[in-house]
Amino acid sequence: MTIELALPMLRMDQARIAKHPAKTKVLAMGRRWGKTVLGSYVTLNVLRQGGKAAWIVPTYKNGRSLWRYVAGVCAPLAQARYFSISQSERVITSFNGGLFAMYSGDNIDAIRSENFNLVVGDEAARIGGDGWNDAVRPTLADCDGDEILISTPKGLNWFYNEWRMGQDKHNGYMSWTAPTNANPMPTIRKAFDLAKTRLPERT
Repeated sequence: MTIELALPMLRMDQARIAKHPAKTKVLAMGRRWGKTVLGSYVTLNVLRQGGKAAWIVPTYKNGRSLWRYVAGVCAPLAQARYFSISQSERVITSFNGGLFAMYSGDNIDAIRSENFNLVVGDEAARIGGDGWNDAVRPTLADCDGDEILISTPKGLNWFYNEWRMGQDKHNGYMSWTAPTNANPMPTIRKAFDLAKTRLPERT
């Protein structure tokens, strides 16, 4: 049974990525492109259908804003007993078997022995590649799950290598890139233009 849940609205470019059939999606995007909106849409969509989704951030504190958003969206249905929300564990479970759980890259071993239909790495370039391969990817095996790596670039590290495989469409990979000003919100565009006058081009 699918639960009716108010998912965030996606732009056309975000919707195309969300619907793409690639098993591994790698997004190298500007800081305010809308990575969190896309990630919360796909994870909440899995949750409402009774699937299991994990969201991984570099550190525990990095997950605060997303957790507040997701918990807020699910709160009305928690009152109706469709969902159970654990603020301390940052876990949401549903009566139809769904799960949304947050993990941090600085304690990545906590995800071992779990299994998921979808895992999202937020600011994945700041999460260790060894930990992702050793601890995270095995959790997708049981369900033949999907992964989405979303990040602003951080040099030629493991995330860059994953993005390159997506450009080559390697073995179920697909990757995208877009700058911050691809976000059409006037406030974001204004901030982007202002930053260009104050910051070095590399930043």
